[in-house]
Amino acid sequence: MPDPQLPELTLDAPSPACWPEWAEDARLDDDLAASAYEGTPPSCRAALKTGLALAHMHFGQSPGCLREDRRDSHLGFWRHTASFPAPWSVLAFTPEYAAAARLTAACAPALLAGVPLVGAVCVGGAPHRAALVSLELSGVEDIFTLDEAGLCALLEECQPGPGRLVLLHGGELDNVARAARALGLPCYEERRAPVLVLPEPDAFDLDILAFAQGDALKQALEAARPAPPAAIYLRPEAARGHGSFSHVEALVLSPGCEGFWLHAGLTPGFFMVSRLAFGPLQPLSR
Repeated sequence: MPDPQLPELTLDAPSPACWPEWAEDARLDDDLAASAYEGTPPSCRAALKTGLALAHMHFGQSPGCLREDRRDSHLGFWRHTASFPAPWSVLAFTPEYAAAARLTAACAPALLAGVPLVGAVCVGGAPHRAALVSLELSGVEDIFTLDEAGLCALLEECQPGPGRLVLLHGGELDNVARAARALGLPCYEERRAPVLVLPEPDAFDLDILAFAQGDALKQALEAARPAPPAAIYLRPEAARGHGSFSHVEALVLSPGCEGFWLHAGLTPGFFMVSRLAFGPLQPLSR
C-alpha cells in the first residue's frame, strides 16, 4: 500500500519515441546492408558475433526500469529514485569510418541498456561496407544517410528527449557535437582512432583485425607509437599478466578477440536516465 505521507510522483519512463516522418526519405536501402553482409567473409562476421557475446558477458543485461522509494523517519524526509533507458539513441559516423569492431562496441551498450529506439546516421554519404555489417549484426535496423544539417535537425526534433548521441569521427562532426551541447544532449565521442600495439602480429588474424579496426591497424604495424596505447594484443599467456606492458593502462586482447572492443567510459549506464525527487515527510507549515 502506498505511504499516505508520500506524494504521488510521476518520474516514470517517458512515452515511446519515434523518428521524424521526413527521416524516412533518408533511410538506407536494405539491399545495401544485405549485399555488404553477403560480401563479407564468414570469419569476419563470426569475429563481430564473438565481440557482441563478450560485450554481453562484460556488461550483463540491463535491469530495465527501476524505482525506489526511501523514507527516513528519523531525519524526516523521503526520497524517490527512478532509472530507465533513454528514449532514443543516435550513433553517427562518417562514410570513411570502417572500424567494424568499434562501431559494434558503440551499439552494444545502448542495446544492452534497453534503449527502445536506436538509429545510425552516416553523415555525408553511404556507410562503409564494414559499418553496414556491424550494424546488421548488432541489430540496428534504422540506418539513415544525412548531411550535417539533417543530423542536427533529427537530434532537435526527436522527442521525448533528451536521448543520447555517440559520434565516431576524426573531427569532421565537431559542429554536431557543439549542436548537441547546445541542446543539452548527452554526447560521447571517439574523435581519433585508438593507438594499438601488436608485439607479435603473427599471433593474430590480421585480415580480421583490418576489418575490425580499419586504419588503426595500419598505424599499429608501423614502428612509431606517438601516444599511449588504447589496446595491446598479446598471446594468452602474456595477456593475463600483461607481460612487459603490466605498467600500461590499456585494454588487453588475446587471439580470438579481434572483433571485440570497448570504448573507455561508454557503458550501458551512459544510456540510462536517472531522476531523483526529495521532500519532507510532513507538509511544511505555511
